[in-house]
Amino acid sequence: MDGVTHFVTSAGRQIYSFPVQAFPGLVANIYLISDGRYHILVDCGSGMERSNQDLLAGFAALNESFGEDISLARLDAIIITHGHIDHFGGLPFLRQVSDAPIAVHALDRRVLSNYEERLVVASYHLEGFLKRSGVPAHHLGDLMAMYLFAKGVYRSVPVQWLLEEGRPALDFPGLTEMQIYHVPGHCPGQVCLQVDDILLTADHVLSRTTPHQAPESITNNMGLGHYLESLDKIEALEGINLSLGGHEEPMPDLRSRIEFIRQAHDERLERVLEICNQPLSTAAISQALFGQVSSYHVLLALEETGAHVEYLYQRGELLAVNLDEIESNPDPIFLYQRA
Repeated sequence: MDGVTHFVTSAGRQIYSFPVQAFPGLVANIYLISDGRYHILVDCGSGMERSNQDLLAGFAALNESFGEDISLARLDAIIITHGHIDHFGGLPFLRQVSDAPIAVHALDRRVLSNYEERLVVASYHLEGFLKRSGVPAHHLGDLMAMYLFAKGVYRSVPVQWLLEEGRPALDFPGLTEMQIYHVPGHCPGQVCLQVDDILLTADHVLSRTTPHQAPESITNNMGLGHYLESLDKIEALEGINLSLGGHEEPMPDLRSRIEFIRQAHDERLERVLEICNQPLSTAAISQALFGQVSSYHVLLALEETGAHVEYLYQRGELLAVNLDEIESNPDPIFLYQRA
C-alpha cells in the first residue's frame, strides 16, 4: 500500500493521510490533523488485525517521513466520521494505548457505545427488509451470515464528545474554526469535516465510487432522499479547494464529482421505473438492475435497489400492487409497479 500523503490547508494546518486495509479488498483512509500543538485522528480502521497493523505502520511512516513526533498515545481527540465498522472498528485497539476523547454525531453514538444492542436491532430490521424484498428462505440465512461477518470483533466503547452541525468540531485553541456538516443518507450520523479550505468528506462523496445506499426502512436517517439533500448541502459550500474521502483518491473538483453522483442516481431511478412496468419484488428488480452478482455483493445490490425503490415509492412513482397479500399475510413480499 502507498505511504503517507501530506496536505497543508490555507491556514497552514497539516493533514496527513495513510491507507489501511479495513477488509480484504477494501482500503480506508486514515487522517491525522495537526496544528503543531494538537493532534486529531479522523477514523481508525476496522479493528481487524491487518487494519490495526496498517494503523501502526502509518504512524511510524508519518514520523519517519515528516519528522512529526506523534504517537497514538499522544492523540488529543479521535473523530469518527460515521458509524460503519471500517471507520470505527479500531477503537478497542486504540483504547489500549490512548485515552483521547472520542467524538461522533449523536445519531451514530449508540453504534459505538451500545454496539451489541444496535447489532441485534439492525439485524432484525435487515431480515425484515430481505423478507419483504422476496429473498427466498434458503438464501436468507446466508445473507444474514454475510452481514454479521466480522461484526463480532468490535466491543462497545464509550463516546465522550458529540459532533453537532453549526458548532466547532473541537474546542481546542487554534482549532475552533474546524466545522462539522451533518450529511445523513449513507449513514445516519455521517459528517463532513471542514479544515480551512480542505473538506474531509468521509463516505459522503468519493472520487470513483458512488457511495452505497440502503433504505430508511432498515435504519432511520438513511435512504436516498436524505442522501440527495445532503449532497445539495455540501455542493453549496464555498471556499473548498480540495476534498479528501474516506476511501479512494483526493478530489480537486468537488462539485463536478457531486454532479456525477447525482446523475448516476437519476439514471438508476429511471431504470427502476422502466423495469417496473409489471409487478416485481425488490429482489427481482435488483436482479434486473445488477445481473448476477455473488457473495456480499448480493446484499449490497439488494440494499441499493431497496433505497431507490423506497425513494420512488415515497414520491408516488411506484405503488405496491398486491394489496390483498399485504393485508392478509403477516410477512408479505411487496410487489411494486410504476404508477
